[in-house]
Amino acid sequence: MTSPFRFNRLVHSDWSVLPAKRWTAVALSLQDNWLIEHLVPTPSPDRLLDDLLKPGIRTLAGFDFPIGLPSAYLDRTGLNFLDLMSEPCSMHARRFFTPAETLFDISPTQPFYRTHPAGGRHADLCERLGCVSFDELLRDCDKATENRLRAESVFWTVGAKQVGKAALCGWREVLIPALRRGGRLWPFDGVLAELDTGGLTIAEAYPAEAYRHIGIRGLVGKRSQQGRTTASRILLEWASRHGVRFDPDIVRRLYDGFGAGGDGEDAFDALAGLCGMIEVVAGRRAEMADDRTVRAQREGWILGQTDLPL
Repeated sequence: MTSPFRFNRLVHSDWSVLPAKRWTAVALSLQDNWLIEHLVPTPSPDRLLDDLLKPGIRTLAGFDFPIGLPSAYLDRTGLNFLDLMSEPCSMHARRFFTPAETLFDISPTQPFYRTHPAGGRHADLCERLGCVSFDELLRDCDKATENRLRAESVFWTVGAKQVGKAALCGWREVLIPALRRGGRLWPFDGVLAELDTGGLTIAEAYPAEAYRHIGIRGLVGKRSQQGRTTASRILLEWASRHGVRFDPDIVRRLYDGFGAGGDGEDAFDALAGLCGMIEVVAGRRAEMADDRTVRAQREGWILGQTDLPL
């Protein structure tokens, strides 16, 4: 347990390269508790940022795309993630943000790629980026732990597990304009206790990590309406234990398992990610593993993840 933080609004966006798959959930602080009042399709990035940056509101906004780069890559290139986001027009940043044409065309200064040649493998990405093992292309928070499998590298841009395209999209559409307008970035700009005094703070928040924090285990499938109904029951029990309230329309959607439509999974992820953020801000869960603060402030971290890499 830690002391609650002073944010009075929490926002979680389930992000995607495709705007139609983006959903956002919003919670407002009510004295010592939270009301989850909105669960809506995410507006355009400009409109979203206008709302997030409203003066007088202490907002913590979570996005489920990677925010940061692995230390081994930063060491090899001499780059700094916060500098890349804050100075996107610099020579290094322009090249960094321009994807190479294929996997075999990438280099340490141009690590992302548009297309995947037949037969391309993780080993090819390692070779092009000068790495000995694939672990060098992972942040500490991406590596396997006792409780979950390894995540994908931010530089991998193909397949069901790819996160590279979503990261580039999120950095361009959210992070860079938010920092330009005075937003701050956790944990690069400080820990939550240093960032909860006002304005907008952005963090990486991963719904699959949040499931464990609110009691939803891997056996509950979120891709079917039945699975979401089961998971929603667990989420409602979590909310009842902690006095978290929902707008009546959100309660209806929870009991309905978010419907049979294809967007049910995205809306559920937005809500579950927000509940995971409440766990951290309410002080029931640490924001990160204590012994990872210095490294996390260089390469980024997932909010609320306390598991250490194997």
